[in-house]
Amino acid sequence: MPVCRQGKCFNMNFFLEDPVLFWLVWGIFTLAGTIIGWSLRANTSEKEVRGALVRVEQEKNTLARLYTQIKYQHDLREADFRRASLDVEKLREIIQLIEQEQITLLPDVPFNAARIANAESAAAQYAQKVAALEVLANSLRARNAVLSEQLASTQKEMGDWNTLYRGFKLTQERLEAFEQNSRALETARDGLQKQLSEAHAEIEKLQLDLLQKAEAPTQKQKSSKMGGVAAPQVDDLKSIKGMAAFVDRLAGMGISSFSQISRWDDDTVIAVAKSLDISPGKIYRDDWVGQAQRLAGERR
Repeated sequence: MPVCRQGKCFNMNFFLEDPVLFWLVWGIFTLAGTIIGWSLRANTSEKEVRGALVRVEQEKNTLARLYTQIKYQHDLREADFRRASLDVEKLREIIQLIEQEQITLLPDVPFNAARIANAESAAAQYAQKVAALEVLANSLRARNAVLSEQLASTQKEMGDWNTLYRGFKLTQERLEAFEQNSRALETARDGLQKQLSEAHAEIEKLQLDLLQKAEAPTQKQKSSKMGGVAAPQVDDLKSIKGMAAFVDRLAGMGISSFSQISRWDDDTVIAVAKSLDISPGKIYRDDWVGQAQRLAGERR
């Protein structure tokens, strides 16, 4: 490394390479410094000598620092040189290995060329297969998308069918409950029909009794004609509101007076209504019994 001082450059590697010369130069400089110091001390004052000694000490320190730097740089260069030497040795070994491998592979070059050609052909075939597989993969992706849509639609339909099935089960349960209710209602209807038949039989019995009661005055009238007994009284039944259309039929049943109608009870009202093919409610609404009672009272 060159060192420049006062416009002049010195190559310090020369001193580092030759230790004897280095120490010789160092001794000369030391002796020269001593002589110069004593000369200056003899020719100059003590103050000037001290100043010169200070400057000499500074120069000495400067030279020491310079030497330290030079030594440090020299050590770095030595380390770099050793690393470079190691790298060069490694490179030489690698080159030798490559040369040996080259020598070994040279006889196999035609065979390797054939293998390379086969490998390239196989690579081309594989590239075609890869392209075909990519086309197939794209078609499979499209088909997968269609199948996904179909699956979603099927799942929706399954959900709808499940809903319908639950509704069907609920309807079936309701139908079973309705059938049970129907069977119970049929049982109740059979009971009511039985009760109705019994009621019809009882009504027919009451009608017969009523007809017998109604025929009794007619027989008495006939017997009175034959035996001289007075005939039953005949009133104008048309005077009762709502009875005008049924006077002839009532007469055929032997009912011709207000007193007979005024004595009707509920059973008689029902029997008469059935014989006249009307509702008992009409007799109650028109108050045939009440009108007959008032007319019979007025007649008295």
